[in-house]
Amino acid sequence: MDQSELTGGYLFDIQGFSVHDGPGCRTLIFLKGCPLRCLWCSNPEGIKAFPEPLYKESKCVYDLFCLEACPHKAITFPGGKENPELVFDRKKCSKCSTYDCVKACLTGALAQGGYYISIPELYTRIVRDRQYWGENGGITLTGGEPFAQALFTAALLEKCFEAFIHTAVETCGEVPWANIEPSLPWLEWIFFDLKHMDDATHHQLTSSSNRRILENARRLAGIFEGRLVFRMPLVPGLNDSDENIQATAAFILSLGRDELNILPVHHLGREKYLLSGYTYKLPGFEMTPREKLLEVRNRFTELGLKCYLGSETPF
Repeated sequence: MDQSELTGGYLFDIQGFSVHDGPGCRTLIFLKGCPLRCLWCSNPEGIKAFPEPLYKESKCVYDLFCLEACPHKAITFPGGKENPELVFDRKKCSKCSTYDCVKACLTGALAQGGYYISIPELYTRIVRDRQYWGENGGITLTGGEPFAQALFTAALLEKCFEAFIHTAVETCGEVPWANIEPSLPWLEWIFFDLKHMDDATHHQLTSSSNRRILENARRLAGIFEGRLVFRMPLVPGLNDSDENIQATAAFILSLGRDELNILPVHHLGREKYLLSGYTYKLPGFEMTPREKLLEVRNRFTELGLKCYLGSETPF
């Protein structure tokens, strides 16, 4: 882990006035970097660990100022004026710290996706929201994957915890235990995602095994004294079978926990994929109708869980 994380880290957004990711009104802090590649990801700009150019082709006039400004030769114009298209080598973009291409763009076609912020700067930004939180509010770290920037996350949580700010994290769990453990003394709530219980299917859906995820869930359930709420993104036809529902419920109950928040997957992040150079891989799927969501919730309830549907939570 990079010791520089103790002084700051990389974000791609901060959102205030959230009421769905912990008790009270909260400030959500979105950290860059995620080890998973979920087919339905709604924050593709949070996948890469580094700030990157976000390219909106509809605003581009192909004046090539960005190409000329880039010191890493990461932008090319292979089709010429007859077939105008800018191509980004994002591996080269990962070496950049000046973002000259964004500064050179005069039309708004390029934006900087993410930024570095020091812990003192971020803390100053956080406390500005404090008057709006109410009695039970606080911060929730999400992403991306907060524990991918382990030292930054732990240092930020410690500073907030010691200032009597309620702390929560949303995690996919696909990180070494050593990344999670330093934050535990400073955490009051953890939202832990469970995508699919079958390892092979989990790999198909996220490009990763679920073995370390489940092991981290077991370890957390055994020692974490705060509130541990599992979350399940519900994707029609991919993880909503009764077999997976039963396996998910059995796993949670085996840990001595009983809370699950179902999150119906949506298309709201689809338009952001092209900005980051990704292809949206679920263009044809239909969002789960409410009748099906109620059916899934009732099934989890029958199996012994306290099951919350979407934003209908007790938080």
